[in-house]
Parts: sequence; C-alpha cells; structure tokens
Amino acid sequence: MSRKVIALLSLGALALAPVLTPSAMAQGPQKPGFVGSAASSVPGCPRLMWRLARDGDNVNGIAYYSDLSGMSRVTGTVNQAGAFTLQLTSTMGNGPVGTVTGQREPKNPLRTEEAQGALVAEMTGQGCANMHLRIRPVYNLNQYNTAGG
Repeated sequence: MSRKVIALLSLGALALAPVLTPSAMAQGPQKPGFVGSAASSVPGCPRLMWRLARDGDNVNGIAYYSDLSGMSRVTGTVNQAGAFTLQLTSTMGNGPVGTVTGQREPKNPLRTEEAQGALVAEMTGQGCANMHLRIRPVYNLNQYNTAGG
C-alpha cells in the first residue's frame, strides 16, 4: 500500500474513532447526524462518502472519496425550516471542494423512522464534487456502528 493510502486510512480511523468506539457509544448525550454516499455526476469519479453531525444550527463533519484519494472538512448551518448550506474544504490529498445547498425532507408517516428527514441537496464544486445527494439521518451518532446501526 502506498503511504498516501495508509495516511488516508489512518486519518479516517482517527476522525471516526470518537463516533464508532464502544466507549463513545456507551456514553454521552444523543447526537443527531447524517451518513451516506453519493455518486458524482462526472463520469469515472469515485463515490463521495459523508459523516455529518448536527449541533443546534451547526453541521460539521467529514467527506471523502471512496477511492481514498482525499478527505475534506464539512462545515455549515441549517435553519428551523430544514434548509442548509455546507462548505467542503480539502484537508488531505485531493479532498472534495464545493458547496452543498439543500433541504431536509419533511416527515412522512408512510416511512420508517430510519427513512425520515433525509437531506436532499445539490453539490457544486471542483472536479468530481458535482452531484445530487440524499443523505439519511442517524438519530444518535453515539450508537451508530459499521454493522448497520
């Protein structure tokens, strides 16, 4: 494996460790967030993976390409009506750079709780960072795990 890939894997593990470790899952208040992936509208580009946490009106997290070519910091805000704007700033490698604008879906009584209130948006940015997004909510990131939690 190249040093670049090892560095990206290490950073990803460090960034996700507070969310995915058993000690984090066992403690702390409920922390809402969003996880997901989306295909770029640019042919031949890797999927973009998302891990976002919401704290009041603020949204923070990471986004990275599925081929581990880069990682970015995500910051933004959401209003009471569910409209949001996010900025992606590359932090490692060829991380995605762009702006995401969208709306949280309204609650639908015909959907399961897990399918309620997804983020639906458009991303415009550099290179592969152009796509339509639907990111599902996670009601407690402290209990989210890689086994489908």
